[in-house]
Amino acid sequence: MKNRIAPPPLKRGDTIQIIAPGGQLNSLDRFRDGLAVLARMGFVVRYPERLWPGHGFLAASDAERAEELNRAFADGESAAILALRGGYGCLRMLNGIDLDLIRKQPKMLVGFSDITILQNHLLAATGLLSLHGPVLNTLANSTSPAIERLYHCLTGAWRNTVSFPGTEVLRGGPAVDGMLAGGNLTSLCTLLGTPYDFSWKGCVIVLEDVNEPLYRLDRMLTQLALAGKFSEASAILLGDFSTGSKDGRSDIASLEWIWQRVLDLSESSRIPVWAGLPIGHRADNLTLPIGAGVTVNSSRTSLSFF
Repeated sequence: MKNRIAPPPLKRGDTIQIIAPGGQLNSLDRFRDGLAVLARMGFVVRYPERLWPGHGFLAASDAERAEELNRAFADGESAAILALRGGYGCLRMLNGIDLDLIRKQPKMLVGFSDITILQNHLLAATGLLSLHGPVLNTLANSTSPAIERLYHCLTGAWRNTVSFPGTEVLRGGPAVDGMLAGGNLTSLCTLLGTPYDFSWKGCVIVLEDVNEPLYRLDRMLTQLALAGKFSEASAILLGDFSTGSKDGRSDIASLEWIWQRVLDLSESSRIPVWAGLPIGHRADNLTLPIGAGVTVNSSRTSLSFF
């Protein structure tokens, strides 16, 4: 990892640039509703006039999406960058990103799901701190605490101590420090064996994924363990792993299986493992600063970012 680059905080009246590094625009209503949320926060929003005409299941070609990201960082009028949505596509454009430009003109990049590929790559390659939080198309359906948390992090208040509701300490121990990294489980697994994979050594890793069958989740977690990832990490924080089952009891049983599987895979290192954090594909997707230093205090169930 490079030395951390913390972009300057935003203030009311600043401009946020919307980009689509993954899937194409799939709902004009959610797009417009998300713009309204940002306007109520006091931000000016910019986006392409043609609204990403699409390239198959992607928002545009790989070269066009990479160039859009580069232009957003180069633009002197915008102060932060927010992804339209996740989906798929960030992996395909990584070799078109201008890393030198990002080092010279850092900005907050906000998103989750497929966007975590960009966030972890830019952290490893440049040291850029970014925000794992709602994308534009999920803003209108986000809870008030999620929107408030996003606003506070955008405006520089990510350096704080938080205790998220519903968190369970599956394995505790002494407080540990690390650098926050990770995000979507499926997306992180696609980096394995590529030049864009990154070390988990000394990292506090966030993992979340939804609507995946239990066997797929088990396979991905096992793959990460066999790649040595769990033995490198300082702690694991598990977010939303809802399977999409209409049977609540079945969903709870699946969650318990996932939690136990992570405990088993990290047994040799005995690192702290927490679960149930309000992070990921849900209305209360609370923003986390990827790249920040964090103290994981299991006795207080608190995260202190620095």
